[in-house]
Amino acid sequence: MITLVPYHPNYFEALTSYDLDEQQAAFALTPKYILTNPTIMSNKLRTQYCILYQQEPVGFFSLDVSDDRLLYTTNTQSILLRALSIMPQFQGRGIAKAALLQLPDLIHKHYVDIQELVFGVNYENTNAYHLYIKTGYCDSGRTYQGVKGPQHCMFKNLI
Repeated sequence: MITLVPYHPNYFEALTSYDLDEQQAAFALTPKYILTNPTIMSNKLRTQYCILYQQEPVGFFSLDVSDDRLLYTTNTQSILLRALSIMPQFQGRGIAKAALLQLPDLIHKHYVDIQELVFGVNYENTNAYHLYIKTGYCDSGRTYQGVKGPQHCMFKNLI
């Protein structure tokens, strides 16, 4: 059973205990980096979430309503998905897929005025790109030149 919940400090130890392999680390910030970064953690426009599997933390992501979201869309009623990762030992079990399918409901619950979810996927991160497409997210056809290379501008309409 997969549930998405707001980050709680009780999850800190588990979420900061894992590193991503070199390929994945090239595309996503780790929870360890985010949760120990005072600038990110004090940003009131960015909220951290935990992915629970059988009530245990196994993944992490952030939702951001800062102007960074406008790098991917012109819709001011959008929210930006950032830093989605799953602990390596739990990858390949459908957890990320289940989390992505539940994400629109979480956004409706916590961000009632949001109409669109947006994010970037690095062109070289083909596994993530195909997972997003498979779970109903769309490629806008636009490219954003990120610090780690070109990114597909992805979205999901929430209305």
